[in-house]
Amino acid sequence: MTEAPTGNVTFLFTDIEGSTMLAQNFPESISAALGKHSSILKDTIESHNGFIFKTIGDAFCSAFKDSANAINAALDIQMNIQNEKWEGAVIKVRIGIHSGQAEWGNSNYTGYLTLAGANRIMSSAFGGQIVISDTTYNLAKEIFYNSKYTLKDLGVRRLKDLIQPVRLYQLTSPGLKEDFPPINTLDARPNNLPVQLTNFIGRENEIREIKNLLSSSRLLTLTGPGGTGKTRLSTKIGSEMIDDFENGVWFLELDSLTDTQFIAKRIITMFRLTVDRDKKDTDVLINYLREKELLLIFDNCEHLIEGCAKISDELLRYCPKLKIIASSREQLHVAGEIVFAVPSLSMPESISDVSASQLSNYESARLFIDRAISVNPNFQITNDNAHVLAQLCYDLDGIPLAIELAASRIKVLTIEKILERLSDRFKLLTGGKRTSLPRQQTLKATIDWSYELLSENEKRLWQRLSLFKGGWTLEAAEAVCSDESLDEYEVLDLLNQLVNKSLVRVYQSESGARYAMLETIRQYGNEKFSSDEEKNDVRRKQFDFFYSMIKDSEEMLSGAGQRIWIKRIKDDYENIRQCLKFAIESFPDDAVHFCLELGKYWEVQSYFSEGFDYLDNAVKNAKNLKSREEGKAEYWKGYFKMQQGNYPAAKEHFTHSLEFFKNLNDKYLEAKVLLGFGTTSMYEVDFENMHLYSGKSLEISRELKNKSLIARNLQVIASGLLQEAKYDEARKMFEECLELFRELEDFVSQAKIIGNIGLLEYCIYNYEKAIQPLEESLKIRIELNDRQGISIALNNLGAAKYMMKNLEEAQVELEESLRICRELGDKRTYVTPLSTLGLICYDRKNFNESMKIFKEVVHISSEIGDKYTLAKGFDGCANNLIEMKEFGKACVALSKFISLMKSSAKKHFIESEYERFELIEKSIKENISISEFEQWKEKGDAMSTEEAIEYVTE
Repeated sequence: MTEAPTGNVTFLFTDIEGSTMLAQNFPESISAALGKHSSILKDTIESHNGFIFKTIGDAFCSAFKDSANAINAALDIQMNIQNEKWEGAVIKVRIGIHSGQAEWGNSNYTGYLTLAGANRIMSSAFGGQIVISDTTYNLAKEIFYNSKYTLKDLGVRRLKDLIQPVRLYQLTSPGLKEDFPPINTLDARPNNLPVQLTNFIGRENEIREIKNLLSSSRLLTLTGPGGTGKTRLSTKIGSEMIDDFENGVWFLELDSLTDTQFIAKRIITMFRLTVDRDKKDTDVLINYLREKELLLIFDNCEHLIEGCAKISDELLRYCPKLKIIASSREQLHVAGEIVFAVPSLSMPESISDVSASQLSNYESARLFIDRAISVNPNFQITNDNAHVLAQLCYDLDGIPLAIELAASRIKVLTIEKILERLSDRFKLLTGGKRTSLPRQQTLKATIDWSYELLSENEKRLWQRLSLFKGGWTLEAAEAVCSDESLDEYEVLDLLNQLVNKSLVRVYQSESGARYAMLETIRQYGNEKFSSDEEKNDVRRKQFDFFYSMIKDSEEMLSGAGQRIWIKRIKDDYENIRQCLKFAIESFPDDAVHFCLELGKYWEVQSYFSEGFDYLDNAVKNAKNLKSREEGKAEYWKGYFKMQQGNYPAAKEHFTHSLEFFKNLNDKYLEAKVLLGFGTTSMYEVDFENMHLYSGKSLEISRELKNKSLIARNLQVIASGLLQEAKYDEARKMFEECLELFRELEDFVSQAKIIGNIGLLEYCIYNYEKAIQPLEESLKIRIELNDRQGISIALNNLGAAKYMMKNLEEAQVELEESLRICRELGDKRTYVTPLSTLGLICYDRKNFNESMKIFKEVVHISSEIGDKYTLAKGFDGCANNLIEMKEFGKACVALSKFISLMKSSAKKHFIESEYERFELIEKSIKENISISEFEQWKEKGDAMSTEEAIEYVTE
């Protein structure tokens, strides 16, 4: 068996193109086909001295010491696959080859950039294609002088997750396919094309024809009814033609614009140009685009047709290298315009005798299968139900949006039930015969027709329900949608009518039955309001309903009803967001009240950035806030900033808040603010002020007999004692406040304390004993969707597993912790798992990557003013610098490590830290003279922290 190569390694990655679709279309033969595929891959790779180190499903990951062997293996794989006799499922393999530094560990390779590069290169290819990087090409350059090899330069390409573009080549040989579509990469050409989250299906003929038309025209308009996929087709064309335009492809979405005068302004904003008050907006654009070779895509022009026509005409007239693709329900009527009518997707012509394998020949069926699998991975098309899908695609006229909406229901309905419902509806519309249609029906036309068949009160309810987003309860519908024209007692019956007509669906959430609309249906109803005044009246009632729902929820979110209330508010959080956005603009004083009631929910769900932004915008717009409301707003702003690691801003808001509550003589709120100060001080490792503020808050809390505040203060003080290495005192206090939180049934806080107990075990080196409470804490936090708590628990688990040298599991948990911290904008927590990942890289002897990580730790810690984590960052830098033979910088880093530890943590400067200093000092002195060490150490001592950061991390 070939040994794992290490150092400069050439990786060959493969997978099967369209394997999921093959499994659906050929359920009887796919197993045998996959077996043949695996045998070919294994035998071919190993015969060329390749090392297969991982298989993921049908994907093979292999490594080669010799790049020429990898190249020959790839050619033989494609030749063997091509020459194999496949029955039913025909396998096509895409291959990517890339070379770079990588080290073999016990079970996997390190060297993320190299591995990621190989994976991304493979993902860019098509079935039957081999794509190699320039690094592999340069390593094996001599072999390409042989006529056996054919290389096609694919140019410099930008790959996902890789910062630097990579030059790629297509490798082939006589007897293998040479012609492939453009590879799937993020090109180095500038663009703002939207990221597509689903597969693009079909349209090969249309794409080919549109490209030919655009080669001889500068304005091409894609026309067709709503739902035919004009937008998706235009972006696909743009992505495939990006190499033809030196200045890139730019996508302008016009959906949200309501006035033609803003078209030019939107384009100016898209190109980040400066508005010139002395010039027309179109003149600014013409000056910028005059010599640019660029493709501009105007999406959804129909509601701004005259404005789009005018600006297209002006830009094309004065910008000779510019081309435009427009999508619209009608053409622009501009000179030189070519119109392409986007057809429906191809549909099965025969219904009754169609087989599962034959369905793959039709775009509409392939689209349905792809989207259905995305919502229900167990969905399958067999010979028994193939005719049902054929009939469904036929009845839906091959309109992509209609097919996607039908496929989305596979999650709750069988394909037979979907056809049953849609067939009944279409049968009424068409009289049972497709040929009787006066014109091709669109999804919009179907919705129009459905709408016109409703009673006036059904229409009215549909409109009002469209203001809900993310679903609603019957209680909400009755409260929000009823008025003098629609009695509350009618709502249930009318709602059931809409459910029966497939306009509303019912589903079960954890908190009970809910209703929802498909987004297209919701938007349709929203547009049917007769006036903005009526719409705003309903919005106001919606705001009042949800404000009433969350009013006084803080107590429930702190006690026995916590789990129920978290789920209840979570179910309606999209509605709450909509209400807040509307209220901030329309009645900001009430929006502030709403935000203050939501403060506790934002706290337990870790919505720190979002909560601050909503509250800050509401306060800025408010006119008549009372002192108590201003004080509460300042408290919550301070709390959110504290949790984001912005301690100076947090203390500023807490200071303002405290002034309000002292003037109001509100002891409860004063105690909360003092607790905020104490918590901030604990995070800053300022234990003197922590004891001062939290001690005072605890004193007031005991006077008020408020168990929740008592417990929270005990928690902060215990956390400080833990950092001060006063473990017995900390444990006793944690147990006391855990008992209080259990009495209060505050599960969020229980999870924090249980996690802290696990952390305490970690601090006294009981790593195995720490795992159980840390996992218990994580479990509770996941149940409650406490994202910050989840990130902290994952960090602590990762740290414990790192100390137990379970590096693989530790890395997974630490990286997930980092991901959540990034989402939350929580820099305070972020640096801790980041530091441990740096240690993992160091242990694996990946010193460059480790140094990169600790440089980031240093910069972030400096930014948030956390001296302790900054010291640990210098610690990590010093160790890596020793390994990198940069002993002078290592001395400077050691100097700052010592000084920052002493200044940041005087009361918990424990023996183990002295040992860290001594080990680093010893390692440096083993490599340089005592006099050199003293000189560099003196230099480091003389530097300011800012100077040391710049010097060590340059």
